[in-house]
Amino acid sequence: MDLSFMTFSRLAFGHWEGQPLYALVELGIPDLLVDKPQTCAALAVALACHPEPLERLLDCSVASKLLDCVDGAYANTVCSDRFMTKDNPESLVHWIRIMDRWKRPWLDLASAVKAGKAVDNQAKWLGEDPAFMQDFILGMHEFASRSGTAFAAALDDVPIVNFVDVGGGAGTYSIALCRERPEVTSVVLDLAPVIEITRQTVARHELQDRISGRVADYRTDTFGTDADALLFSNVLHQENSDVCHSMLRRALAALRPGGTLLVQGYFLAEDRRSPQFATLHNLSALALWDGGRSWTIDDMKSLISDEGFGKPAVLKEENSGFCLLAARKP
Repeated sequence: MDLSFMTFSRLAFGHWEGQPLYALVELGIPDLLVDKPQTCAALAVALACHPEPLERLLDCSVASKLLDCVDGAYANTVCSDRFMTKDNPESLVHWIRIMDRWKRPWLDLASAVKAGKAVDNQAKWLGEDPAFMQDFILGMHEFASRSGTAFAAALDDVPIVNFVDVGGGAGTYSIALCRERPEVTSVVLDLAPVIEITRQTVARHELQDRISGRVADYRTDTFGTDADALLFSNVLHQENSDVCHSMLRRALAALRPGGTLLVQGYFLAEDRRSPQFATLHNLSALALWDGGRSWTIDDMKSLISDEGFGKPAVLKEENSGFCLLAARKP
């Protein structure tokens, strides 16, 4: 078969491949298989659903290597046990739910391109939908935790005692930094419902004596004073240029002289056509957030310098475009 056609058709069918993953998590099937393999008939009873459609899902999941099947009994694979069961320490269940939800605005990407704005601005749901809030904050924590150790290591040469984590969600990077640096205390700034989740997550890591939460809307509120370092991680891509400039100005005011601004996120190459994930992230920002966009590293360096910081430096950069920038307050 023509390899070009195969590649093209794979893209056209690509959105099919994630659907069994989302359905398995929504139905809670991996959790039902934690203790022992089960037949389709037994799972159908537990789920109160028709066995024949369920069998289609289970068999497709076997083909996708999300499940195993031996002698008619379905079981979790190592992958599904690690990432798709809610009580596993490596669980990505909340993150998978968010990816399932976020696929819907993607389906109307052409409308977002024509209108030049999000088709379903996700920011509005943060204050209106508690279930979305829970999945969003914990899902981002599940995903971001995997880069926490590398984040802390990248800051080895940055003097920090007082750390401010703006829009810090569950406190993922504050937790990572405080676990590696016993001298550091942190305050996480976020919306009121988020801070409740922050406190619970921090308590599970037994760091509540060093990480606190304070209610703030990062679009408008101040970030405190005399911070040694202040972090924007994966928040600036959700905002328009005016809000980004405002946030950087308020970051400058919050830092002590010589303090360090940290900006982390996915950045485009200078031609804006790579890395592939960063280009997809750029489209995601268009579909999901009013005014959202991804930046090139040089774009972000210019934004930072325009607001009075010293020359920004790259502390960490990955092939995916995930990058950590730092700049000092004069």
